[in-house]
Amino acid sequence: MPARTITPTPKTYAQLRDAVVAVVVTGRAAIDRAWVDTCHETGRLINEHVLLFCDRADYGARVYEKLAEDTQVSVRTLRECAQFHRYFPIRRNCAELGWSQCRLLCQVSDETARLRLLKQAVKHDWTVPELETRVRTINAGAPAPDTPSPAPPGELLIPRCGTPGLRRVVARADALGIDLGFKNYAALPAGKLKILSKVEGFKTGDIVRWDETGVRKIPDATPADLFTYRTTIRKVIDGDTLDVAIALAPGFTRDLKLRLRGLDCPEISTAAGRAAKAFVEKLIQPGDEVIICTTKPDKYDRYLADVFMGKFKNSADSDLQLSIFNAQLGANGTVVYLNNALLENGHAARYDGGAKEP
Repeated sequence: MPARTITPTPKTYAQLRDAVVAVVVTGRAAIDRAWVDTCHETGRLINEHVLLFCDRADYGARVYEKLAEDTQVSVRTLRECAQFHRYFPIRRNCAELGWSQCRLLCQVSDETARLRLLKQAVKHDWTVPELETRVRTINAGAPAPDTPSPAPPGELLIPRCGTPGLRRVVARADALGIDLGFKNYAALPAGKLKILSKVEGFKTGDIVRWDETGVRKIPDATPADLFTYRTTIRKVIDGDTLDVAIALAPGFTRDLKLRLRGLDCPEISTAAGRAAKAFVEKLIQPGDEVIICTTKPDKYDRYLADVFMGKFKNSADSDLQLSIFNAQLGANGTVVYLNNALLENGHAARYDGGAKEP
């Protein structure tokens, strides 16, 4: 057993705080590693024992029930241990992960996908929620037999996303106002505008942030930052259509149906259409928050949207900046781009508004 390291007595509160944090973090990590080792060894013992009696069809099931009764360890935990050992017979392959992460990886039945995800989780030091997002995407389901073929990388969409919360100042009759999007405008009283204009220098075309603290100009923002919103899912209508509640500004929320940009899913009356809807429903549920970026209405006067889901990391001022957000996209990121997820999994075909193929 390695010698225990003794931390010198802290002489200041800051030293005490840092020392306690270090000890607690190290201790918790050691406990988690020990538990992973315990589960792996438990799984090995079970698997090797059951293998000795593989000619008895029901022996395995009876072993789990009897073992749970005698050890007070649940059948579920024993089965998870056995599965963990089967999926990762060499313990060192997942030595850097905790038990919660190992359990998530064991939910991926495809070995190639599971091992690829393992490498990414270790390389990018994903947290449990970040890994869970990727596992949910992989497990969202295989497409129905009559679905489109998965789109090759060259046919995937380039994500469009600005910065949530930014709006543009526009001229409204004889006063200035704020374009909230979706043909909604907030008119500010003329007297108040005059004072604000003098202090802030507001003018038509300025990009501002409107939140609970008031309206302030964002001088470095560009038009590419606009029309991006924090949005709550109300309902998945079909594979490419969502019913959402969009936060336009403090106290302003609009319910709207949005169609995903750049793709088309099979009709909901078909098996492929129902599979596409089920795929989306496994990724997002009513009440989930997503980020959307909208573009002008299509020929049917529907707004088109790029939809992003996952664990969003905010910058220091709590604004989700475009550069930070884009860095989280893609196969190695913590944000899932729903539009491309449908294309990559064969639940949709590229469609940019022209005539559909028969």
